[in-house]
Amino acid sequence: MKMCSERLHFKKLVSSDAATYRNMATNEAVMKYITGRALEPKEARIRLNNMLEINKEIPEIGFYKVYQSKPNHFIGLGKLVLVENSTAEIGYSLLPEFWGKKYASEIAGFFINYASNIPYIKELIAVINPQNAASKKLLSNYKFTWLETGFINQQQAEIYKLILDKP
Repeated sequence: MKMCSERLHFKKLVSSDAATYRNMATNEAVMKYITGRALEPKEARIRLNNMLEINKEIPEIGFYKVYQSKPNHFIGLGKLVLVENSTAEIGYSLLPEFWGKKYASEIAGFFINYASNIPYIKELIAVINPQNAASKKLLSNYKFTWLETGFINQQQAEIYKLILDKP
């Protein structure tokens, strides 16, 4: 199945994407609100391997590379991963040169719509850094509501949720 939105297309992350992922994960600006710092190459490799294992679990969801449709440029990553029986997490990260162009909103909208068509996913969560005002606004625009604040991997995090309207 071809996965695409108005301006973007999505391809499942695979092991040959190691260099692409490492370039993102070692970028301080990209990782500021994800891990709080750029990852070391070894940490990026471990994180990628974890993503690839998750990608094997459920074929129709997982971690994705995101490309502009025209021209065909890599711009970042997106995810839709199951965290509980009926709850999935969405996420996105973009290379800095693609910030402010509404791509994060398009990625989130794509995965919200996509998840709405998967019968076993009843709700979505999104985990963000509380200082990431752009992500807070994006989630609010999609009607996510605050669920809780806590710490994930020693990083302060806010969790938002969206109950999916199912036919």
